[in-house]
Amino acid sequence: MNIVKYIFWLVAFLMGVIAAYVVPEETMSTGAKFIFVGAWGSVLGFVFYTFCRRQIEAIENDFNEVLNKPQPKVSQFVSVRPVDEEKKNPLPPGAIPAAEALKQQPMPASIKKLDAAAVKIGFPLEAWNGFKLGILRNRPFTEVIEAMQKLMPELFPEASGVLYMYGGVQTELSQIFRFGPNVISDETVTPAECASFNTGDIVVTDYSSPEVSSGCTHLHHRPKGIAICAPIEGLEEHFGILTIQVDKLPENETKEYWQAKVSIVSAAFGLYVANQDLNMRFEQHSIRDVLTGLFNRRYMEESLNREITAANRHRSPIGIVMLYPDAIPGVQASQGRHAVEQLFWELGQRLPSYIRGEDIPCRYSDDVFCVIMPGADLNITRNRAERIRNEISQLQIAYGDGILATTLSMGVAVMPTHASDAGSLIYTAEASLQMAMQAGGNRVVLADAVMK
Repeated sequence: MNIVKYIFWLVAFLMGVIAAYVVPEETMSTGAKFIFVGAWGSVLGFVFYTFCRRQIEAIENDFNEVLNKPQPKVSQFVSVRPVDEEKKNPLPPGAIPAAEALKQQPMPASIKKLDAAAVKIGFPLEAWNGFKLGILRNRPFTEVIEAMQKLMPELFPEASGVLYMYGGVQTELSQIFRFGPNVISDETVTPAECASFNTGDIVVTDYSSPEVSSGCTHLHHRPKGIAICAPIEGLEEHFGILTIQVDKLPENETKEYWQAKVSIVSAAFGLYVANQDLNMRFEQHSIRDVLTGLFNRRYMEESLNREITAANRHRSPIGIVMLYPDAIPGVQASQGRHAVEQLFWELGQRLPSYIRGEDIPCRYSDDVFCVIMPGADLNITRNRAERIRNEISQLQIAYGDGILATTLSMGVAVMPTHASDAGSLIYTAEASLQMAMQAGGNRVVLADAVMK
């Protein structure tokens, strides 16, 4: 009922807004229209509130009447047998009460064995949590593999297994790690040797069954017991194979249960590997450094080759500046890596404002930045480098309770004065930077010194 009233109020309010909109401004000014709409909404809201409040009060009154209405008395029944019932119905000669019979009856051996097996089986929660958290938090590959190596022997007791993944080529799978007492397969296999690769699903081979097929041919070292092979897949890509082999399943565990455990591990690990692969591809195709926002090295090298081609065509120079923050070792030792990253971020934000719009600022390596300056000769490149050095030397960055500050060591090279191609241009600029650092920093060194 309230929803009907609300719709009625909404329609009425919209009608008032429309009426205020269509009235010409000669009749009603814009300010008067806003006042009218506000007053109209307030009046309708008060009416809606009044109706709803009355309905709530009526419901409360009906509920109170039901509560206050006298209830009929209900007789109390006692389910306990009277004390003298045993006297009225005595047990036959030689019989004992049921409670005592249950106490005296020993527990069947099958039930005892079932309880012991249930306690023994359990689930390796600690090892599983380490593996799961590594995947959920997208930890490095080596950490996840280490957690997986710890999990597998606990999750699959008395079993042997191998994790295979592709190496440099898609025609061969290499062993990442193995576990268990037995060697079940070779260190390298081809995808065609595993049936799970062909089917794209988990393959269970029971070698004790007379109807067993040949199974996976890579399991030729120990073709006995139960073998389970699962593909490591994610985002429609195949990354590897997980193989488990056990001579005999533990008591009260079935093939279906082991297949489910293998499925959980392989699916979780497959999605993790797919996510890692996606991140790697994104980084390879990205042109920006994540921390500083400057262009990354891949884009820098592509841009330098492109600019050199244009410079050769137009017979124009190209300058390049390599720069290194001198304070990095001290900041790292006193304030930690996070403070260094904060310093890098600040440099990344300020460096573009000290150069021309056509210049290309990049993060060349972990601690070195560079600027490509198309059309800049030696004089322009040197003056631009000196300006950057002076500006950064005056920079004071608040960080916690302290201040981050640094000077710059800078190396300058120009083509064709100091180099004839991209490789030699980068080399001479890096050598000039090394000379500036070795001379104490806070200076610009030209490649002329390197040439001499």
